[in-house]
Amino acid sequence: MGYLLLLFGLFANKPNCSCIPLGPINDKQYEEYDLIAKGKIVKVSVKAWTRTIYLNVKTYYKGKKQSQIKIITPSTEGMCGIGPHVGEDWLIFAYNENKSYRTELCTRTKNLNPKAWDYNKDEIDNDIKFLEEKTIYQGFY
Repeated sequence: MGYLLLLFGLFANKPNCSCIPLGPINDKQYEEYDLIAKGKIVKVSVKAWTRTIYLNVKTYYKGKKQSQIKIITPSTEGMCGIGPHVGEDWLIFAYNENKSYRTELCTRTKNLNPKAWDYNKDEIDNDIKFLEEKTIYQGFY
């Protein structure tokens, strides 16, 4: 019975993933990511273990500038994957992985849709304010 519950937890579509609260964004967290960008989801492809997301970037805060980026995440929220839908706006925090990027629920990645289950306006506003100040200071714009 215990194995059945473990398997259910791995494949469930509801978040079972345990993440350490990250607190307010700071320089150390900023430096951990290879890509930080805001944009619109234009395509999502799901396979057995992975979800591939294509993001049309509106704003770059960190990383190599491209008009569209490919992001890999686990296929379900139960495996700590993010679950975006085409047309949604997201703030993505990701790590370099081969010719794409990787993100998960335990990063600072956020759905910018106010109806999202984990939407937190204050946290999003604070992250964006920090990122805008950081990129202006570094001359990134």
